[in-house]
Amino acid sequence: MIYSFSRLNLYTTCPYRFFKKYIEGYEEPTTYPLALGKGVHKAVEDKINGVTHSEAVLNGLIEAEFHPEVTMDELSKLVSHAPIKENMGETEIHFQLPLSDTDSAPVLQGYIDLVSPDGSKIVDWKTNRVRYDVRDNHQVGLYAWAVGQLKNITQVEGNLYFLRFRRASKYVFNSADMERSRQWAFRVANEINSKREILDMLPEEAENLFLSKPSSHCRHCPFVIECYRKFSCY
Repeated sequence: MIYSFSRLNLYTTCPYRFFKKYIEGYEEPTTYPLALGKGVHKAVEDKINGVTHSEAVLNGLIEAEFHPEVTMDELSKLVSHAPIKENMGETEIHFQLPLSDTDSAPVLQGYIDLVSPDGSKIVDWKTNRVRYDVRDNHQVGLYAWAVGQLKNITQVEGNLYFLRFRRASKYVFNSADMERSRQWAFRVANEINSKREILDMLPEEAENLFLSKPSSHCRHCPFVIECYRKFSCY
């Protein structure tokens, strides 16, 4: 399994939901926040690359698969909040890197919304209704680590830009910061791999290996009823 920040983060949030989605392969319905995020990211990417605002917004609606809750007005407003300038950098940079030097190392992949020409600055666009600090999780730290590996640099300014608020949370990640994020991803990925090996031998142990973790995230989880029945002792 190739890992991404979202996969690793889902596992730490709720191992059972990770199991249902990524091991059993159940598809979750496309929610309004997910559809909106996809649409906005596509539209902002297009605008940075020279597409007109109206065409970019239309492309965003297509990317959102015309989700009934995603309106052109909201999408257009959020896209207009992006501080777009000429020669900002490359968009949607894909990386796929091993998390250590060993042959069996887990692999991390991701897509970085924007990387400046020299790699010294990265941006991730957010449509969230609540702001948070760029260091509250390891997403941008891992992206900074990846850019550091690709560009052979030791400092990367990571930005979460919250489009609703026109505000950024930024931090300059140094080598130690990047290493902390890499170690987190390496540890979580290895834990998942170890459990998957046990699962291959003892499939009946799935619910003991991947326990549910009740939290506020349950209200948006498509497996909540099934989970309640299986883990009602919680």
